[in-house]
Amino acid sequence: MSVFSPVYVAGVLEPSYRNWKRLYAADSVRVHKAHLVMLRECGIVADETARSIARGMEAMARGFTPPASIPAGSEDLYFVYEKELERIAGAENAAWLHTARSRNDMDSTIFRLALKRELRTFAGTLLSCCETLESRARAGADELTVLFTHGQPANVSTIAHYLSAFLLELLEDAEVLLGALSSVDRCTLGACAITGTGFAVDRERTARLLGFRSIVPNNYQAISTSHWLVRPASALRLVLSDLTRLAADLLHKASCEVGLIEFPDELVQSSSIMPQKRNPVILEHIRIQAGLAAGTCASLEELFRNVPYQDVNEAADAPVSDFIDSIAKARSSVRLAAETVAKFSSNGRRVREMALSFGVTTTELADALVRDCGVGFRCAHGVCSAFARSGYDKAVLRAAFRTAAGRELPFSDATIEANLEPGHFVAVRKTAGGPAPEGMATVWTAAGEAMARVGAALAEQDEREARSAKELEAAWTGLASGR
Repeated sequence: MSVFSPVYVAGVLEPSYRNWKRLYAADSVRVHKAHLVMLRECGIVADETARSIARGMEAMARGFTPPASIPAGSEDLYFVYEKELERIAGAENAAWLHTARSRNDMDSTIFRLALKRELRTFAGTLLSCCETLESRARAGADELTVLFTHGQPANVSTIAHYLSAFLLELLEDAEVLLGALSSVDRCTLGACAITGTGFAVDRERTARLLGFRSIVPNNYQAISTSHWLVRPASALRLVLSDLTRLAADLLHKASCEVGLIEFPDELVQSSSIMPQKRNPVILEHIRIQAGLAAGTCASLEELFRNVPYQDVNEAADAPVSDFIDSIAKARSSVRLAAETVAKFSSNGRRVREMALSFGVTTTELADALVRDCGVGFRCAHGVCSAFARSGYDKAVLRAAFRTAAGRELPFSDATIEANLEPGHFVAVRKTAGGPAPEGMATVWTAAGEAMARVGAALAEQDEREARSAKELEAAWTGLASGR
């Protein structure tokens, strides 16, 4: 028995052992079961030996609890498990379980199962957030707001238009995440150390029993690739980046100086000294949790830089466990964002104040000069710019038009006011993607189609997982009972 350095045990083996007990123990047993079923079906392990192993594993499931800390001389949880199996089923029988596999392919398969499950759960949370966004956006079809460019009031729009833009961003992120999930959803079992085995194993059978979409086709790639970590980390970081942008924008809109949106008491905290304060700190917590999770994702993306394309511990439990833990923070951030979006309200009075005081509907007046007065847009732009600089003095508008066009402006004061009305600004923007109901039709179609695709992909994965679980349970029951 090897005696490891106490420093190595404390810094590597013990943390790894605890991660395995916390995150991977159940998936380890699934992998052992699928592998044993396949070995027996392929005639690699005799029926009686396979049954002895299966009965030993069943006995362990009923009565074995791994020690709290890694036993002296053990490298990992698998060797602890194998030693107990030897005690129950006999050393010679237990040894057959590890036929035609290595800890390389076994561990990678286990990590992928755990990570795939966490990513699937996150994707479901993200889809639920998208559904909340869509619901709140549709409810905001008649709620006016002001959209900003470069930190300055720019155009009047609606809450529907505003939130649905972010909805489409998140749905794009969700589809990127599902694409990255496909790199995780491939089984490495049977690749052994790096080249496979001389035993006639059936890799597709174990992949199917474990619910994977397919196998990794090249055994060396199966053990050496980093894509199953880096791709989902990159995809998750994209989601988190978008969440922090939304949080920052909502925080800006909720500021006293802007005041376009408000939050109910249940989403704000007060000050211990300033009685007037209402702090929407939920937005800061979205940003914090997303930032912490994104930091882990960024470290994973960088972790493999200049790392040899080999079996390396950069793809082992420490990075995978950190990634899985970060997904929990990411899910919380998404849930907080959904809660925020569902419960904020618009300040319509402030929208109109801002629209008039900052002239954010002046673009429509310029458009009206082009449409109804027959002047070019650059001319109309100049006339309306002079109007804005004057503080919206209609006499200045008329004089500027007279100078530029050589004739009187054929608009009454009422017509000018009508063209500056915030509701009118929205109503005429009917082209695809605009805030008017006609323009929003294409937005709702795109969002609906994307949500359907994401939902269908998740449902397919769930159905496949359920089928594989039943198939493995039936095969295992038959093996353990001797049928």
